[in-house]
Order: sequence, then structure tokens, then C-alpha cells
Amino acid sequence: MDTTCQYQDLNEFLAKHNANARKDDPNTSNQKNTHTRIPGKNSFAGSYIIPKEEEALFYRLYYEHVFVKKKLEHLTEKQLVNDGPIIVDFDFRYSHDVEKRQHTEQHIQDLINLVYLELLKEFFVFEKNKSFPVYVMEKPNVNRLEDGSVTKDGIHIIIGIKMSKIMQEILREKVMAVINEIWDLPLVNDWESVLDLGVTKGSVPWQMYGSRKPEHEAYQLTQYYMISYDDSDGQFMMEEKRISDIDLSKDLYKLSARYDQHPEFEINPFMKEIIEKRESSSVQKSLKNKRATSKTRLVLQNEQEEDEVLRLEDIKTIDDLTRALNRILSDLKISEYEVKEIHEYTQILPPMFYEPGSHELNRKVAFALKQTDERLFLSWVMLRSKASDFDYDTIPDLYQKWSKYFKVKPDGVTKQSIMFWARQHSPEEFMRIKRNTVNYYIDETISSPTEFDFANVLYQMYKHKYVCSGIVEKSWYVFNNHYWEKDKGMSLRFAISTEIYNLYRDKMQVVVAEMQSYDPADPRYEELKKKNKHMMEVTSKLKRTNDKNNIMREAMEIFYDKDFNNNVDKNKYLLCCTNGVLDFKNCVFRDGLPSDYITKCTNICYNDFNPIYHSEKAAEITELFNKIYQVPELNRYMWDHLAGSLIGENINQTFNIYLGNGSNGKSKITKLMSLVLGDYYGTVPIALITERRNGIGGTSSEVMNLKGVRYAVMQEPTKEVVLNDGVMKELTGGDPIVGRQLYKEAESFIPQFDLCVCTNILPLINSNDDGTWRRIRIVKHMSKFVDPTENIKPSEESPYIFPKDKSLEDKLPGWAETFLSMLVKRAFETQGKVEDCPIVMMASNNYRQREDHIASFVSQMIEVKEGEVVKRQALSEEFKKWYSEYHNSKRIPKGIELFDYMDKKFGQAKKDGWHGVAIIYPDTTEIADMNCY
Repeated sequence: MDTTCQYQDLNEFLAKHNANARKDDPNTSNQKNTHTRIPGKNSFAGSYIIPKEEEALFYRLYYEHVFVKKKLEHLTEKQLVNDGPIIVDFDFRYSHDVEKRQHTEQHIQDLINLVYLELLKEFFVFEKNKSFPVYVMEKPNVNRLEDGSVTKDGIHIIIGIKMSKIMQEILREKVMAVINEIWDLPLVNDWESVLDLGVTKGSVPWQMYGSRKPEHEAYQLTQYYMISYDDSDGQFMMEEKRISDIDLSKDLYKLSARYDQHPEFEINPFMKEIIEKRESSSVQKSLKNKRATSKTRLVLQNEQEEDEVLRLEDIKTIDDLTRALNRILSDLKISEYEVKEIHEYTQILPPMFYEPGSHELNRKVAFALKQTDERLFLSWVMLRSKASDFDYDTIPDLYQKWSKYFKVKPDGVTKQSIMFWARQHSPEEFMRIKRNTVNYYIDETISSPTEFDFANVLYQMYKHKYVCSGIVEKSWYVFNNHYWEKDKGMSLRFAISTEIYNLYRDKMQVVVAEMQSYDPADPRYEELKKKNKHMMEVTSKLKRTNDKNNIMREAMEIFYDKDFNNNVDKNKYLLCCTNGVLDFKNCVFRDGLPSDYITKCTNICYNDFNPIYHSEKAAEITELFNKIYQVPELNRYMWDHLAGSLIGENINQTFNIYLGNGSNGKSKITKLMSLVLGDYYGTVPIALITERRNGIGGTSSEVMNLKGVRYAVMQEPTKEVVLNDGVMKELTGGDPIVGRQLYKEAESFIPQFDLCVCTNILPLINSNDDGTWRRIRIVKHMSKFVDPTENIKPSEESPYIFPKDKSLEDKLPGWAETFLSMLVKRAFETQGKVEDCPIVMMASNNYRQREDHIASFVSQMIEVKEGEVVKRQALSEEFKKWYSEYHNSKRIPKGIELFDYMDKKFGQAKKDGWHGVAIIYPDTTEIADMNCY
């Protein structure tokens, strides 16, 4: 029953739930207030008790009152003590001459990324598959007080994690200790007053979303993020969501301080002790615990035994060794750039370090490499492999020595030793490597700390991972999981204050350590002290929002790749999955490369088809196919057609029309293909191939959205819609087409998709040229899936009847990966070629005869007859009569089309017409019959 009928509106609901009115009610007398109303000109103060079981009704009435009827409201809500989310209220005060907002979107992103998310790692043990939201709310404008004292502004943030108020107090203190390093706002109030303690403790009620203080603007949702944790590197992933994703009519309660269904995480053991002390103490203490960040954990990977993973006994050639070594180097984290640099310096060492007789020097190299990083074993092997007497069969034995010995380094042998030897013996190669190393660019920034120089450091660290594809649009891509993903630059910007900052911090630690080796009276101590102070000043830029914005502006130009947009998704033989890339040209499955320029993904994993592992689901898929496509030749055709669509080359140049009445399985096939192909699946608006031809080269997002798509499904056409054969040929012909996204330049690309449509009605085609009809393939869907209770008999259109599987829709997602494996196996075999079959071609030819009015007329009304002549005027008049009698369409094909067809079929017409043919008039046979008597 709809309980809204109990109350006319929100005001009546609140009146019935007034706390004073419920004092005498034994059911509510012990309950505490949940909401209050701030008094205004047209509203009275009030306290309310809204039981848990009536919250849904309350939110429904509140939504209608505030967001539908647009009425002003001033409600606040009491915060929960233990089960509520993290509530943050920033109250900014500026001098009165400030007229505009001082913080930006980047300030807020830094606050969330660098402060709150990093600090929360100290409090909780986060889990991989447990994401949580962050809601950011701001007022539309700043508030300049009329008395001329100050300008006010603020931010409300809800972090969707259950956190007790005691823990939130500790979190607040930690935030205040570091926020000044991140933000540089011209505030006139201190951070103690900026971060409202009353809100943190829960003693101050929280303004309900949509409500406002009297005579003030309401806070509005301006940013919305979903946060997930990557346990492989101990970092958070921050996905920006659209504000429109939140449907306030259904989700308003999630923006409440009283929402108690946010995820809950295990508290870190050491934090439990702090919380217990805080809870047992009445005095608030300032906690200055050392922050437990993930920086150390960045180095700790889930490493496996390299001899087992790499199978050292299988390394028999330089190519094997190179592949194995590249695999190790490519797995390095960006912050481990020095490991790769030392590898490069090692490889330029001269023969005296590896040829016969170099045992002592080669041994020192091994000590230095192992002291730098255990994973540099194969770098040592690579150096030794240059020797004239090197034997690849000795690699396992070398690894035994590497593991057993080289534990105590000879005096003075470090990675610096390798760099010294490289500089001493190969100075030119050394400088080439140095100029390409991060250290070189870091040193440049210390002597010349400009934004451009910092951007260069950023580029050296991330040049293989990020690219700017558009400076005006601020368009970024990040290479992640085998392909390029769109990115707003947020993660790269975040790296400035984390990984880049840590590089400078490490350098400062080296300087401090060197200082400690000198007496304070030593001039070198003072010199190092000045250097360290200068480095601290330089490094502070990496934490400040405005400086980071400037660095990112410079970075856009350095990272800019003018050819990126033209190169993306051009390789028609590559198909990206979540675990790698399928290369149909070489029939291999491999890791994705930045140079592949892939921006699409199937969003599912690929595994080679295994008859045992995939047996159950493969059998179910095959059974469905055999039911939908009962005719063997049609079954084979569809398997080849769908497998061929994985390859981005429409070598068959066909337009497949899946024809059949409802409940015949065709929509399930396209649904399954959408689950298999993910981003490679596209939808084509029917208007694209029914409108005039000049529309395809204009501003058309629909056209550009088809770039890189492999399987494009048209919307179902309506009755008597006319197909634009020119556009259809352009989309299926394998030639470049031109499209343009809004506000962008026109772009040319070659379509890679197989075009198809599911329909019950065939579109009209007013063309009779072979270029149109050789592309069309009619795939009849002759099965019908019915409810077991229905008594439906086989018919000419649906000769095959099967019971409907009502759970089929739920099974399809689970079939996707197996179906992909089956299609890939077939595509490797066929290379995308699809052999025509009689049943498809017969249906297609029948369609042509129906639609090709000229061919149909000639077939019915023209006969070969020696000595006869058909004149142009007589032919044209008879055609018009015939067309008017048999077709409702107002558009009669042009006479020139009829004459061209006659020329092709019966030879070039002479001046008086076509010789050797005659028109079959309606009464001809009747006259012939009469002459027989």
C-alpha cells in the first residue's frame, strides 16, 4: 500500500513527527531527535523524530517538496555516532575584496587524493573489490558579507566509509597537520577554524542536501567519485562519475549524514590502540604518528622465483634472453627507474668486463648489480653473453652462484661503480643514457626550478604511460592494462605530489646523510645545508595546487602527440582483451603495447579454447546456435560471419540483414556479441543510412563513434523506410569515410565493422546496381521460441518451434568468454573469410527481385523475339503503366535507369530501339489462343 496517502505533503508529515508532539507517545518518548529546522522568515523552528521505517517516505516527500515543487527548506539532520560516513565541512574566510572562488577542482582532487585517501590507509585495511563514493558539494557563489568584514566560502564532503566520530576527530587532526603543504589559499582564518570541529565530532547537525540556511544558497553536488583500492601497488584508483548518474528521486538518502549502509573496513591494529587511548582519555591529544604510506610498499611486489617463472634452462639464444629480460624490465614500477638505468649502464661496459680473463671485474659488476636489485641477474647474464666463449647452458649454474654468493659486496662496489666505469670507458654512450635518465632532469630542476623543467621530469618518468592527445581540450590518455584509456590527467597530476615528490625527498635524504659525515664547523657542512634548504624550497612546488597546475600546463605540450588521434584503433588485426591483445594477422595472443594505439577493449578475458575447460558452456552455446540456425549451411555461415567480425577488415563487404518475426533468437545473438566485444560493439542509428548522402561527412558523432568498432548493429527500420544505398556502400566498401566530432576537425578513417540489422521488415531499396546488391545478405531466422503453455504450430516463416528458456538472458554474460574463445579459434582458421551459402543467397536474390523494379519488369514484360524492335517511348510508357499497377510507391525509377538496364541485358540500343526483343502485352496470349481455333 502506498503510505504517501497518509500525508498531503512534507509539512504535514513533519507536523505529525514533531518531537514535542511525541513526548507523550510511549512508542517514541525515549527516542532522540533526528532532524531539526532552522527558523526563517516563512518557517518556524522545529525538532523532529523520524523513525527508521519511515525514512523512505520522508525522503520521497522531501524530494517532491524541494526538488519538484522548488520550495525552500531549512532542515538539518543529526549525525550518527558510529555507523555514519566521514563528514567534512570546510569554512573559508577571505578578505572582503575577494569576489571569486579561490579554490579549484584541482584543489579538491588534491585534498581527496593526497590527504584523505593517503591518511585513510593508516586507519583501515582496504579490500580490492570494495569501492566507496566521495561526494563534493559547493555553493554556486561566494558570500560577501554586507558589513564588509569578510568573504565566506566552503566545501561539504561526504566520504562513503563507516567511521566513528572518535576516528574522525583523529583524522581531522592529521589533515590539519599536512593540508598547508597542499593548499596555498589566501585565508584569513586558521585551519582550526576552517575544519569545523563541531561537525567532525557530530555535535553540530548536518544540513540536508537541498536545504539551506535562511537567506543563503544551498550546497549543490559538484563532484562525484568512486574510489577503489588496487592491492597490487597499495594505491587508490579515483574514477570521476557524472553528477547525472545520481537520480535524486531514488538516491537522495545516500547523500545523508544518517545513511548507514556505506562499506565498513577492518581497522588497522596499531590504529586500534590509538583509538582506545583516545576513547579512555578526556583530554584531546595531538597525534603525530609517522604516516604509514604505501611508498615503501610500492617496492614490494608479489615476486615469484625468477628461475621457475623464466625457466632459465629454456634460454638458449640471444632472442630468448632479450625476451626474458624485457619481461622483467617491463614489470618494474615507474618509481624503480634506477633499476633500468643501471641495466643500461651495464650494457655499455667494454670487453674488459666480460671477455675471457675478466673474471675479477665481471665479479665486481655482479656484486654491484645484486646490491642494487636482485632482479638484475639477467642484466649480468646479458653482459656475459657478449663474451666469445659464452655458453647459454651455463645460465642455471650462474643463477646458483648469484643466489649463493655475491652477498657481501667488495669495498666500494655499488651502482655508482657501474656508472663510473661506464663514464670512464664509454663516455659518449654514458652521456646518451644520462640525458635520457630521470636523474639528469631532476638535477636540472634543482639548478633551474621552472615549471617546464619539472614537466620534463614528469615526462621522463611517464612518457611511455601517458599522452596528451589534445591541448585545447586537455585530453589525456593513460596506458593501462594493455590499452590506452581516457584520463583527465588526474592520475598524472597526482603523481607530481607522490612519486615525483618522493624522488626529490630521496635526494634530500642523501644530502642530509652526507651532511652528517662532516663537522658543523666544516665549510662543506654549511654548503650542504644551503643546498638542502634550496632543495626543500624547490620541492615544495610539487605539493602546491597552483604550481602543479602550471606544471601540468607545461606537461601538456611536452606529452602532446599530434598524430595520436589519427593512429588510434587503426590496426584492424588487433583486438584488446583485459588480459592481453589478440593479433589475428600472426595468430597470437600477447601483451598490449603503447605502439598498438588501442583505445578499445572487449572488457573480458581471453583464454585459448580448451575442449575440456570450456566443455559445459561451449555445449550450451552450440545447442542454442543449432536451435536458432537449424539448416547446417546457415549455421556454418553464421559462425564464420560472427568470427570474421572480430577482425577489423570487412573483406566480404557485406551488409547482413537478420530477418525474422519476434522470439527467433536474433536479438540474443547480437546481445551475446555485445557482451563479447565490449567497446568494439557499436550501434548505428537508422537515420545514418536512410538520410541523404551528404550527411555522412558532416558533424556526426554517430560516424566517429564507429571508429575501431568491429560489429555494428543498426536500429530496426520502420515500415517503408528507404535505404540510402550510397551510404551503405560507403560504410561497407573498405574505403575511408570522413566524420567529425562536435568542435573538432574532420577525420578520415577506414571502417572496420561488419554491418548488420535485426528486423521484421525489409527496407526499401531504389537501386538496381550490382554494387548495392552484391553486398546484401539476408539471414533468415526461421526458428521460434515459445512459452511451453502456448500451442503454436510450425509455419512457413517459422518451421522450427522450441520451448523458450526464460533464464537465457541471465546465462549470456557467463557465456561471453567461452564464446569469444570459440570465435577466435574459428577466426584464426578462416582469417575472416565467409563463404556464401545457397539459402542466404536465394533469400538475397528474392529480395533483389522484389526491390529491383526494373529487373522485375524486364523479367515479366520483355521477351527475346527475332525480328522485333522495342522503341524507347513504347518501353517507357509500358513501364509506367506496369509500375503504377503493381507498386504503391510514388517514385517511379527514371527512364535512363531502365534504358541502361536494357543496354546491359540486350545490347546497345540502335536509333530505333532494341532489336531482337519484344514487349509482352497483356492480350498477346489471348490473341494467340484464338488463332488456334
